[in-house]
Amino acid sequence: MTETIEEKVDAGEDYRKVIQAVRDFIFEHHSFPQVNDIIDITGIQKQRCNEVVDQLVRQKQLYVAFEGEGLPKIILLYDMMQGVLMTQKKPDWLSKYGFSEKTDISRKIEELQKEAIRYDQFERLLYATEIPLEEAIAYTLDWLGFENVVHYKDDPNNPDVTFEYDGVRALLEAEGTTKAGPKDKISQLSTWVQKELSQGIEASKLTGFFAVNHFRDLEPSERGDPLTPHAKEFLRYFRYTYFTTAFLFDLVKRVANKTLSKEEARKLVWEGEKIK
Repeated sequence: MTETIEEKVDAGEDYRKVIQAVRDFIFEHHSFPQVNDIIDITGIQKQRCNEVVDQLVRQKQLYVAFEGEGLPKIILLYDMMQGVLMTQKKPDWLSKYGFSEKTDISRKIEELQKEAIRYDQFERLLYATEIPLEEAIAYTLDWLGFENVVHYKDDPNNPDVTFEYDGVRALLEAEGTTKAGPKDKISQLSTWVQKELSQGIEASKLTGFFAVNHFRDLEPSERGDPLTPHAKEFLRYFRYTYFTTAFLFDLVKRVANKTLSKEEARKLVWEGEKIK
């Protein structure tokens, strides 16, 4: 039976949704998704989703990292897997038989990859959420020269990020959302502040920060108010500092363009943005 134009369009849309869901899951969770994760994200029915995944595997757009009878099928992007395989450890004796030209190219590629990772971290400030956003914030704060920057990855017993400025310890909670930043993470800061105070730190040596990547699915110029009304009141009551990650990204661009020093940028981050 010949497919209609509408059916072909729908099929293409399913393929696009699955690829995008796999990519988003990997970058948001730092792990590889099961097919059931893709079903939850896309809303595509299980049988149809399995068919699409199998077809994308045959087309070398997806790669099955793990599967077995009665076990979940773990998938990732095909090109991503090829990149992993390229890092396979080669025997030491291979250098005697290799090409000097390739060694030079590999060294240049490694240097460029390090540079690319830096810019990727900065760009995540504009679109990421959860752990990737926290990592990007910690990376940027460290790059700007803040002291003792620590990212507590997946640690329920600590704030997302801590850092220091002029002898004051800052506890930071981050939120990436497709809406305005809510009060929840600001409220959570109080728990961390009380924990630090109970351990003997002076109140004058402690402060709280809320960093929000609001309306992260939109261009920064098209985004609305960064904070909900409740979030604003919580910030005012607890006297915590806040900034948007788009604001932090703009500071990075100004430092990179040499229109702002890192010292000036640190001062602006510490002052934060005004609540409107």
